Amino acid sequence: MAKKPKITNAVVPVTTTVQHRPLAGTDTMPVEVYHVPKLHPSGTGPWAAEADKVSWLDPDTGLPCIMRRGDDGALRGFVGVGPDHPLAGVGEEALPHDPPIVVHGGIDYASPCQEYEPQEVSVCHVRMPLPVSSRGSTPVRPPFDTRTMVALVALPDDLWWFGFSCNQDYDLIPGHRGVPPLGLENGRVYRDERYVVRETTNLAAQLHAIAEGLPIPKPKGNRPPVGLAEYRPVPRK
Repeated sequence: MAKKPKITNAVVPVTTTVQHRPLAGTDTMPVEVYHVPKLHPSGTGPWAAEADKVSWLDPDTGLPCIMRRGDDGALRGFVGVGPDHPLAGVGEEALPHDPPIVVHGGIDYASPCQEYEPQEVSVCHVRMPLPVSSRGSTPVRPPFDTRTMVALVALPDDLWWFGFSCNQDYDLIPGHRGVPPLGLENGRVYRDERYVVRETTNLAAQLHAIAEGLPIPKPKGNRPPVGLAEYRPVPRK
């Protein structure tokens, strides 16, 4: 498996209780959970109880997934594919348009593993976490079934990641809350972890269908249209 970066001291350890919480709106258990103070938005908001990076294996496709917070406080979603995938190595500008891959804002990231970035912020292999323990207790591993553990070990050495960002013109970006056009009063919406997990799952389903030569499934839920230049929730009179 590809060389993994070391975890830096920028991470606040995640408690066992938080780490064992299923992904928002699903029954899927995350593999990794990181809280990164330098990336976490300040103040109150729907982001207050969210982690800053979460990784998991999509149960329907087996593809590795990551939800990660950017420097602007907005969340991003990523899905990795192996070297045998038809789109492995393809840049975001060269992706098929008929039919297109539908995801929030469109795919704006296509890159190999960030092997030398710190694990808490990298877009790279989903890694089996180290045992979690407390003083005087026996080390315990997160409650993954055998299938998940085998799937983690079997991930290809070379992964190619596709991703999207929730920092579009029609999104509320936590790091830009002081800019008037991005206020809630103008209809901008913060895309929370439930939304990003859903969109990442949609992306995994579409990439899996392409690999299998199947029709691309219709994504679940609603999202603003790609290419929306200016979001006007209330038409001008």
